[in-house]
Amino acid sequence: MRRLVAILGVAMLVATACTGGTPTATGAPGGSAAGTDTPVAGGRIVAGATGDPKTMQPVISTDTQSSFVWQFFYLPLTRSNYKTGQTEPSLAEKFELSKDGLTLTYTLKDNLVWSDGTAFTGDDYKYTAEAVMRSKKTTRQSTFANVVGAQDYKDGKADEIKGIQVSGGGKTVTIQFTKIFCPATAAMGGAGAGGILPSKYFKTQWDNKTTDATKNIDDVAMNMNPPASMGPFVFKEFKPGVQVTLAKNDKYFRGAPFADELVIKVYADATAIKNALVTGEVTYATAEAKDYDELTKVDSLKGYRYKSSSYNYIGWNAKGAKAPWLANKDVRQALWYGINVDAIMQKIVFGLGTQVYAHDPPVSWAYDDSGMTKYNYDVAKAKSLLEKAGAKMGSDGIYRWSDGSPMKMRIETNQGNNARETILQFAQEQYKAIGIQIDPLLESFNALLDRTDPGTDFEGFIIGWSLGADPDPFSIWHSSQQGKGQFNDVGYANPAVDKALEDNRNGPDCSQDARKKALHTVDLALNQDAPYTFLYSQDTLLFASKQLQNMDPSTYSSTWNVEKWWFKK
Repeated sequence: MRRLVAILGVAMLVATACTGGTPTATGAPGGSAAGTDTPVAGGRIVAGATGDPKTMQPVISTDTQSSFVWQFFYLPLTRSNYKTGQTEPSLAEKFELSKDGLTLTYTLKDNLVWSDGTAFTGDDYKYTAEAVMRSKKTTRQSTFANVVGAQDYKDGKADEIKGIQVSGGGKTVTIQFTKIFCPATAAMGGAGAGGILPSKYFKTQWDNKTTDATKNIDDVAMNMNPPASMGPFVFKEFKPGVQVTLAKNDKYFRGAPFADELVIKVYADATAIKNALVTGEVTYATAEAKDYDELTKVDSLKGYRYKSSSYNYIGWNAKGAKAPWLANKDVRQALWYGINVDAIMQKIVFGLGTQVYAHDPPVSWAYDDSGMTKYNYDVAKAKSLLEKAGAKMGSDGIYRWSDGSPMKMRIETNQGNNARETILQFAQEQYKAIGIQIDPLLESFNALLDRTDPGTDFEGFIIGWSLGADPDPFSIWHSSQQGKGQFNDVGYANPAVDKALEDNRNGPDCSQDARKKALHTVDLALNQDAPYTFLYSQDTLLFASKQLQNMDPSTYSSTWNVEKWWFKK
């Protein structure tokens, strides 16, 4: 997936029960039922991945490769229930939002310590929040838009965020808002970053008690060398292109993991991961739909299938200098009519997913596809829209734009992701049929993220979003979120959408019905404006060794109880 928006829109990125949240196991039972045998300590869990993390800390993290690693070190005060998406305590014992919605209070659990024995306190929370506000690379600052004093701190007018106060010997964190923030309890639990940093160590590389707004933690060494952990594992070693090795944290507040190590091992592509699952080299990994039937027949594996809160899409840069036609809505709609999403799904998903027509995926409580155009594959319709936009067909079968330039453009995606490579092949072939020539580019995942940053000159790209439980897509679609390192990289701007996004965030009615209405306004506009060609939400297909006991994955987390995993011989 593209970037982890769990916390972006903050726990975004809490919600009611989600459709399809309970996983369906496939294949023969993996030994005795969880909990019926005595767990045995020891062993190494190996997870398969197709790329390295860009960072190992959450403040500047924007991709799922990175978040998959740092989630084992840096935890939030709250988390989303792995099945329902509802906000529940994690490091916090409880959380309370005042009746007027302007004060949020977290009370920490007793006796929390980092892996080095240092006490975990609200000062770690405040440090992380202030690191977010001073970062030049983060995408998380919109989380603090309504926190008292956050902007002053960002601008160097204050040496702290005055709206975040720590009391009770470090056990209480109080946050003051300037106005109602509907996703507050979920959004704020991770200090805006998703996970909380060990301030004792990071302060040696960046001191937050300063008005010098030019300094931050964006490039400190600890970003790739986590010094302490509140999670089930501690950082041990990173070999780029090979693996990240983690060791169990004996001081983990939920109990030390049974497994001695967890290794995130890098493979060339999904096919290589599948082969490693079959041979037993990998303990668990997600699989592509084309491999689903094969893997369900492997006696040594147990499979899980459940709805995901993610989707794939083709993004179109409305500000791209090399493809000025992408600023035209008729052209973007033509591109949607001009690609056969149903055929793509048959080729890639094999019925194990759902086509999407806007931002909120079917698993979300905000999902409502009423009133949306379904964009069935229609070459004639696509051509008529291109001509309506002013394009003229050339003698070579390629349309010319109003300035006379041929409608040729690049679409790029990450190499090794077989599904996205297949989408790119479809795009190249089918867009040729509507008179648009595509120059395909495959690159590493990290290179793709860099090349499609707002302000860079790209045309189209294929990638995906992995979303959190609480729908708050402000950071993706609001017109204010187009700066370098932010998420509105396609240059989307619609005043009605801005207003609806603000209503979803700031109410004043924070009821689920009111927020769903606001989000439907957003989705209807996205469906018509077509800044993305929205494609599909694929079910998560996860396979694990039958020797691995107690795994219980679902929509909002596959590793929520990783400390309880153990190997049955």
